[in-house]
Amino acid sequence: MNLTFLNSAFLFAALAALLPLVIHLISRRRVRTIDFSSLQFLKELERKKIRRVRIRQILLLIVRSLIILAAALALARPTLTGPLGAGAGHARTSIGVVVDVSASMSREGERGRLFEQAVAAGRKVAGLLDDGDQAFLVTAGDPPRSVIPGGTLSGETLLRALDGLAPGASGTDYGGAVALATELLAGARDLNRELFIIGDLQRTGWLKEDPASPNDARTGQGALSAIRAYVLPVVGPSSNLGVSSVSVLRRYGGTAGLYSVSAEISNRGRRPVEAPVKLFVDGTQVGQTGVALEAGESAAVRFSTAVDESEWHWGWVELPADGFGADDRRYFAIAPARRMEVLIVRPPGAATRDDAYYIGAALDPTGAGERFRPVEVEAARLAAQERGRFPVVILADVGRLNASGEKWLERHLGDGGGVLVVLGNRTDVRYWNAGTLPCSELVALREPYDRPDGIRIAPAAGGGPLLEGLVFGERLIDDVVVKRGFAPASVRGGSVLEVPGLGPVLVVGRSGGGEAAVLLTGVDSSWSSLPRSGFIVPLLDRVVRRLAGVSERVGRGGVGGDLFVPFDAPPDGRVEVLLPSGNVALPELRAGARPGAFLRDVAEPGVYRFTSDGEVVALGVVNVDTLESDLAPASRAEVEKWLAPYAPRFVDVGSDLAEDILEARYGRELWRVLLYGALGLLALEMYLARPRVE
Repeated sequence: MNLTFLNSAFLFAALAALLPLVIHLISRRRVRTIDFSSLQFLKELERKKIRRVRIRQILLLIVRSLIILAAALALARPTLTGPLGAGAGHARTSIGVVVDVSASMSREGERGRLFEQAVAAGRKVAGLLDDGDQAFLVTAGDPPRSVIPGGTLSGETLLRALDGLAPGASGTDYGGAVALATELLAGARDLNRELFIIGDLQRTGWLKEDPASPNDARTGQGALSAIRAYVLPVVGPSSNLGVSSVSVLRRYGGTAGLYSVSAEISNRGRRPVEAPVKLFVDGTQVGQTGVALEAGESAAVRFSTAVDESEWHWGWVELPADGFGADDRRYFAIAPARRMEVLIVRPPGAATRDDAYYIGAALDPTGAGERFRPVEVEAARLAAQERGRFPVVILADVGRLNASGEKWLERHLGDGGGVLVVLGNRTDVRYWNAGTLPCSELVALREPYDRPDGIRIAPAAGGGPLLEGLVFGERLIDDVVVKRGFAPASVRGGSVLEVPGLGPVLVVGRSGGGEAAVLLTGVDSSWSSLPRSGFIVPLLDRVVRRLAGVSERVGRGGVGGDLFVPFDAPPDGRVEVLLPSGNVALPELRAGARPGAFLRDVAEPGVYRFTSDGEVVALGVVNVDTLESDLAPASRAEVEKWLAPYAPRFVDVGSDLAEDILEARYGRELWRVLLYGALGLLALEMYLARPRVE
């Protein structure tokens, strides 16, 4: 048994118990004794009376000191901890229960389904509540949510809330959930504040937010140390085979509407795995292949499928069901194809197979104008072109433009058009850096560098949607090397591709009222391997459509987040969303320069069909967070490190929680006892101090 003072600062007030003694010593009378012979016989009679008075005065002094001492100790809130303190009448407790409801909790463990084990552990925690205790419930999905924001004083309410939970398809965010629960507990006034974390402790779930950041303005480090944390792990298998990503690329030449579907399959287990991989389009299986992976290995599988490009299509790549089914299927969508005229500006007297030739061949490999219809003109004739006809203009190693060409290009950008500038042999660095060419503000140039052996191009951190499906791991789907290029002196746009150690090689950004891109190497075999690389076809497709402001009309999102689908123009009719479950929802519409529709907090993986008056106007696909596929739990040492300010204790979900937890609580507060004692002493003081008639 231990005695603890919760408001120890008030212990200094106990020194006030000396005040009655000090006052008594100060107020004592100092008199001279003069003996009178006639009073000698009275001394013996007075001695007994004086002795009684002194005893009463001493008692009053003691009682008054005890009154002050009891009041000071009551303000200091003394408490008993341990077995005695945990008995009846213990201090009130506020608890925060964090339960993992992510997709990984749907697995089966040795003791049954992980989520059911977690709920059973939560019910045990609820059984520790007494009358007056407060409880909060937070789910550790992504994003974390407070199920009982204001807390509850009813154990039955907590039990009903626990029974109402179900594992979803979202990712895990233990750090955010612990921070949210800490914020709720920090506002509680109860003596005991406890945090219970129940889940599979998936390592990737701890990496999204630091749960115990000392700089967290919501709680502060003091609040963290005042909360006792208990970790109740539920254990399940960590082996898993899942679909990590799917990309869809248009293939040119041969069959019309031919697409390549690539999927990355990851084996996150400890043993080799062989499994079939199936491709479904519009609900029908159209392909199958196999994959054999060693432990921890990933590999790409590819399918080819032909579709009617005038219609919307959707599908998924599927693996056989295993212990964790959330990542056995990954969805994609294909939007109807659209044709676009693109103006390619070439320098006068250029060679037959120059940058303009290779760019045109990449945009229209078959010459049939399936998606793009390239139109070539010499630089001197740029100003004579019809404004508004070409959404995108490509300057293919033009070097300089005349004044009228510069003015035409400036107006084209001002009208919201797009420009792609490909640098090369004719690029004049001084002319470029002078800023007379529109869009040159995106990047300032140095003199070109030469690397005869070539340096491999890598995706930049800001590649984003332009590189989606074109990157596996940290490499492009096809190796591209640069032998010669321009090193940037400064960059104002966003980097999409880069040459490690030398800087960006593709920069995209706003210019005037439109958007521009600058390729800092040539589409020429003496500058790069782009002319003979299959990478140039999908790259130019993405860049040109981005610069034209033409949306793919396919939105992509993750479970638990928001789904946004872009529109080329706002639909005239009422927009509805057909959910994967078959239900219908109404999205939030957005007008303006980039019209589209939002669907908040999507909870189901699958295909979302946005319709207007019954016609599909856009598709959205929602998939499970790839981090959720890594089922490996964090080690005890890692969790203790992340939760260090809470001094966490690990508790077996199958153990007796009362034995492990109740004895650690501040069991009984003694301030009421001391306050009642002070009132009793005050009554005694009044009794002793009343006048007496002898």
